[in-house]
Amino acid sequence: MLERCIQQAGGSYLFCDTDSMCIVGSAKGGEVPCVGGSQTLDGKEAIRVLSFDEVKSIANRFNRLNPYDSECVKDILKIEDVNFTDSDPSKPPRQLFGYAIAAKRYALYAEIKNDISVVKASGHGLGYLFAPKKNKRSEKSDGETEADDEVPVWVVEAWEWLIRRELKLKGKSPTWLSLPAMMRMTMTSPNVMRHNRPDWLAPFNFFLFPLISDLGGYPPGLDRTTFNFIVPFEPDRRKWKTLEGVNLWDEQIYRIAMRSDGKRNTVVPESLRIILAQYLRHPEAKSLAPDGTACVSSTHGLLGRTSIVAGEIVSVGKETDRHWEQGEDPSLLEFKLKEYRKAVKMVVAELSDRRRWKKAGVRKLIRKSRLSQKAVYAIINGEPVRRATLDTFRRAIVG
Repeated sequence: MLERCIQQAGGSYLFCDTDSMCIVGSAKGGEVPCVGGSQTLDGKEAIRVLSFDEVKSIANRFNRLNPYDSECVKDILKIEDVNFTDSDPSKPPRQLFGYAIAAKRYALYAEIKNDISVVKASGHGLGYLFAPKKNKRSEKSDGETEADDEVPVWVVEAWEWLIRRELKLKGKSPTWLSLPAMMRMTMTSPNVMRHNRPDWLAPFNFFLFPLISDLGGYPPGLDRTTFNFIVPFEPDRRKWKTLEGVNLWDEQIYRIAMRSDGKRNTVVPESLRIILAQYLRHPEAKSLAPDGTACVSSTHGLLGRTSIVAGEIVSVGKETDRHWEQGEDPSLLEFKLKEYRKAVKMVVAELSDRRRWKKAGVRKLIRKSRLSQKAVYAIINGEPVRRATLDTFRRAIVG
């Protein structure tokens, strides 16, 4: 309904969410350059900008649907406080500018002379990372961070750095850009890491999971399928670049290095600088480019509706595994949505099972299962096999 109201007024929006929409507006309205727009400005494609009064009028229309006491719930569609001077609704509206990468990846900023100041930033797509700097409130030894509804300080700094680069504005880079990207996780259950768990990781303790670079970050002969590297929790970010940890697959000790040094006992994680560069190039998969093609990392302009053609309908469950309920559990890295498919003749073994079976050795698997070498290799390599063959193998190995 809100989108239709904006369309009828001839306007557009920067991004939207389930219950909100960022309308492109200014004090007097007008046009703003935008690839794919239906208007023109100085010979270039543009979109129409609604005036603040037009935006307010649209918001007011929704109050006709207000089923609540207006003294308790004044507005059904509220104009956010951030749109007013000093974020105070009693003061005049102020002009904000926005930068949006995808539906939930955006930042709003104000222009102050020849500088900018980020006033609202989205943490979507960055929240899985452990903060590379302490937040405003004191950080406890157990790694406690800010409340869920508070955007971390480092996310605001990240957005300001990205926008300054795009606008070619000078500014001081965040001090944490060269740090390795880390995820914080919790040893939440005795069933997690039953094998090869290091002595320093006790149940319900925190640990860090570095994001290893796919470009030469893994030790020789190893990759993400055989390398699950964790390090002890360390709140002192200055020590992150030299932490030692363990590969849970072979129990070998490795050390973090921010550059490849040719040694077999070092790993190279992605820096936060690289993570942010990748974040900026995130394509909006739910929309089409202005020319009607699929969005890519370099797409910009007014996006369009995309259509989905269902090639197959598969029932999926809304249930989630325990690790999603308990928080930062390491097993979420292998989370797979439950699918309810029709029985098929050929099946593929789960990745977690294949990893566990590989540790036992092919010869032992052949001996216990009494299957051919070809069948065993197919199972542990993730190739399709008959359901009866996989069931036979699983019963022989698992019992």
